[in-house]
Amino acid sequence: MGLFRKKNKNKESQVLTSEKLILEQLKRDDDQFITSLARKLIEGSPLILNFDQLHVDSANKVISFISGVVFAIEGHIVEINETTYLFGDKNLYTDNSIETWLKENLN
Repeated sequence: MGLFRKKNKNKESQVLTSEKLILEQLKRDDDQFITSLARKLIEGSPLILNFDQLHVDSANKVISFISGVVFAIEGHIVEINETTYLFGDKNLYTDNSIETWLKENLN
C-alpha cells in the first residue's frame, strides 16, 4: 500500500542562484524602486547593479541603502568594477553557480 509512503524531498528541483540573478543599469534612485530591489535581495535574488548613469550622490545613496540590507541579512558585496557591484545574501556562493556565471559572463 502506498497511501502513507514518505515523499522524497531531494527530488524537488532547486533553482540555481545564478538563475535568480537580477542585472540592473540604474537610472534613478527613487525610494520605491530601490526598496523593491532590496526586497528581491532579501528574497534571495542576487543583484548586479551598475551605477554609470547615476550622479555620484545618487549612487552613494543606493549603495549605502543596499549595503545596509546586505549587512542585515549577513550577505556579501563584491566589487566587479568601479561602478558595478554584486550584492547577495549569505547563500550567494552555496551552489557555485554565481562563480560560474561571473567567469562566463564577465571575462
